[in-house]
Amino acid sequence: MAKQIKAIKCPHCGSIGKTEIKADHFICSSCNTEYFLDNDDININHNINYNTPLFNTGGGKKIGLIIGSVVAAFFVVALIVPLLFVGKKSKNVNEYVRPEFNWYSQEQLAYTDKNGQPIVVVFGARRYSGNDNENETGTYISFYDLISDKELKTQKIGTFNISNSNDFKLKQFSNGDLYAIANKTTIYKIDKENYSPIDVTQSLFKNHTALASGIANAEFAYDSNGEAFNLMTNEGINVFFFPLIDKIYTKDEMSASQPAFEKKEINEKLKTQYRFSLHSDDYPEEKIQLFKYTMKDNEGGPDYYVHLSWMNYRGKKILNYFLWDVLRSYTDLTPGRVYFDPKILFSDNEYVVIATDKTPADKSPTNIQCIDAKNGKLIFSYPVPTHENFHDGIRYKDGFVVRAGNFLLTIGMDGKLIKEFKLR
Repeated sequence: MAKQIKAIKCPHCGSIGKTEIKADHFICSSCNTEYFLDNDDININHNINYNTPLFNTGGGKKIGLIIGSVVAAFFVVALIVPLLFVGKKSKNVNEYVRPEFNWYSQEQLAYTDKNGQPIVVVFGARRYSGNDNENETGTYISFYDLISDKELKTQKIGTFNISNSNDFKLKQFSNGDLYAIANKTTIYKIDKENYSPIDVTQSLFKNHTALASGIANAEFAYDSNGEAFNLMTNEGINVFFFPLIDKIYTKDEMSASQPAFEKKEINEKLKTQYRFSLHSDDYPEEKIQLFKYTMKDNEGGPDYYVHLSWMNYRGKKILNYFLWDVLRSYTDLTPGRVYFDPKILFSDNEYVVIATDKTPADKSPTNIQCIDAKNGKLIFSYPVPTHENFHDGIRYKDGFVVRAGNFLLTIGMDGKLIKEFKLR
């Protein structure tokens, strides 16, 4: 039979690359398959020969065993891996989770830290739910980063009885000292940088023998009296303690000190304050005015509260006759401007921040306004969507924080809301 010219290809992989090892016997250059030519039938016979030792040493049975082992291992892994994740999940379930609680009676106040950032301190009673958590119920003090809402530190400082009247108060004095009073009996001075309360009920009065019998009742004095504590001793004596000057006054001594504000002295130290006038019975058409005035600085001692109102004295229109000799100077900071139920929240030598109703209507929405303390120019007005009773405010490096009953607002110098803080 005549031979036909054909390309010789590896019967296993189809490669034409080969090496002749003897007459008509070849080995594939790609897969090492050996094959030979049968010239009569033009058949190609082949013998597959893998050089990998794993398959050369055991034959078909070993190959089957290995494949079976691989499959079995796959199923084992498929079963074990989910169990590992289940184990991790179970571990997380057993981790400590803080029990649910509610603030029962509390007060919150903002202050600035050494970096000028606003911090909120919350002082009051926490009630924890569940019988297993009853021992956690008590008096707490908590500190929060106002901007981030992050809880910085919480400390339990006492127990409380829900059946009793619970009263918790916070106040920051003009020198930066921050105090807390629990149930009118225990006084704490707050370490503002380390977020810690220090019991000063005894040590605060160590220089005064009149208070040696102990304190039966402690409250913050009204602002009209100055920066003071109103105390009742265990002997039943009522006194005012002024921590900035470390002095105590009886009620009679307080009254006796007030005429000194009328006496003008050479080189006397004055302070600038801001106050809204009151409605006048003598001049009911007179609008409420924001007055900027100066008077003698009490320098941490007893103060004299100024009530500003127009009155008719012997046919002459004067500004609050009874305090005429107390004021050294006064001016209407914002002449012609109209205010409804206004209140001063903060003031310094640059800005005055106020809260005022938008209209004279009952429960009218509240506006927060910032006024230039030098010329009365309106810096910004932030509209609160509802009627709110704001108490006070502070200034921090990026704006102001104003405090209402159960929330605080952080407002930037551009008049935009930065953050609302509300207890969770």
